[in-house]
Amino acid sequence: MPARLPARLAVLLALVLALVLGLTGVGLVPAGAGEGTQAAPPSRAVQTAKAALTAARGALAGDGREATMALRDLALTRSSLVGEERAAADRILARPTDGPLDPEGYGLFVGSARKCTAVCVHWATSGRHAPPSADDDRDGVPDYAERALKILTKVHRTYVKAGYRPPKGDGSLGGDKRTDVYLADIGNQGLYGYCTSDEDLLVGSSPTLWAYCVLDNDYASSQYSQNTPLDNLRVTAAHEYFHAVQYAYDAGEDTWLLESTAAWVEDEVFPGIDDNLQYLLQSPLAQPRASLDESGSLARYGGWIFFRHLTERFPQAKGGLPTFVRDVWRQADSRRGAANRWSVQAVDRVLRKRGTSMRAAFARFAAENRRARTTYAEGRPNRYPNAPLADRAVLGARASTGWGTLRLDHLAAGTVRLEPKRGLGRAWDVRLELDLPSLVRGGAAVVTSKPRGGRVTSRLVRTDRDGDGTLRVPFGASEWVEVTLANTSSRYRCWQATSFACRGLPLDDQRIFRLKATTVR
Repeated sequence: MPARLPARLAVLLALVLALVLGLTGVGLVPAGAGEGTQAAPPSRAVQTAKAALTAARGALAGDGREATMALRDLALTRSSLVGEERAAADRILARPTDGPLDPEGYGLFVGSARKCTAVCVHWATSGRHAPPSADDDRDGVPDYAERALKILTKVHRTYVKAGYRPPKGDGSLGGDKRTDVYLADIGNQGLYGYCTSDEDLLVGSSPTLWAYCVLDNDYASSQYSQNTPLDNLRVTAAHEYFHAVQYAYDAGEDTWLLESTAAWVEDEVFPGIDDNLQYLLQSPLAQPRASLDESGSLARYGGWIFFRHLTERFPQAKGGLPTFVRDVWRQADSRRGAANRWSVQAVDRVLRKRGTSMRAAFARFAAENRRARTTYAEGRPNRYPNAPLADRAVLGARASTGWGTLRLDHLAAGTVRLEPKRGLGRAWDVRLELDLPSLVRGGAAVVTSKPRGGRVTSRLVRTDRDGDGTLRVPFGASEWVEVTLANTSSRYRCWQATSFACRGLPLDDQRIFRLKATTVR
């Protein structure tokens, strides 16, 4: 999980620098990317690996970068490094118990112990990384380590019962093949926790990785101002251990899918903590005109609300968790070879199996975010922000807005509200004329209306292939009519080292959406 809000500026500056250098993204082509896809030239691979090394060093030094993804990128690219840079990468990815291999991480665990169930928890027996010494049952295991093991065991069993693949075994590392979680003093580095891998991945091989995780050794309030120490342990364990599960499917998957589903699941396992609410200000609720799949900012976490929307709409569950996200990860499984789908493709495939599509679902999501507090089960008690309007107009008799224009990037949206002028008779309608991008370029619109004294209704507008359409909606008898314009495009030129899905260049950004509204009888 990332450093909390005070570290945002450092995160953003680091990401801007990465974009300027053209190094954002791992630069590896996931298995099953399709025939004709070419691997990055060696110089590009080395350059990307060096950038990953720099980012990982910064993350562990507490510069505000998100540690899990920085270390994930290093794990995926370190085989391109040689000499001292390869040795530095090996040291950074070494476990806290690996002695001399780990001078760049935490210092050394002078001595360590472990206890296991389905998961193994390791802790230092002395020094600053040791957890609090309290041991109420006098069994030689600190209470904090026992509590962490109990929480992680619950998390592991919850994911397995829900049908997720268990984390990949790591052979005899850490003592046996079970996933290892280390307790260490990472609060002074601005970190809550992370999962990474010390598996040596060869370029071109399927990016499934075993993982080990690191959690703080006490979550002391002096270092963590949000939540209680126990709640921070719970929510971080759920979030980070889900990364270990994801890595068993595809560690090279798009960052936005990795982080948004991890932020989603933490609230499913521990719904009373609501730690992920902090990301709503970087989500489509507050920023509807930002692309959903943007991974170069904290929006990668805010995307969890998209999966909350989908799992509330498709609530079928197994083992206490909605199956929708699990099915997305099954579609994104790198072991599927040529059938492996990257993030947006995987979501679209699961939606189609449920009778809809990414186009329709995203447009509906964008429209319903205008009423987030009533759309979502927790919207009102948790004060979800309603998506802001892009424009607003008040229309009287025989009035027209003229043609208005809105430019939208892919997987982004904007809403225009139309309100009848006071005194406009009930017999008046509003004629909506739409000139959208073609269907293949992602043009979509949803019309939502609120009759006076009635319930809100919405419908996806039917347009022709070119994106043109006209419809007439009751207006004088309505409190308002809203038109949500949505760029639902998921077309990319993939593997271009960007921060979007498939690390691709979106083909349909800044598309023009045109709307004209006229009152008629």
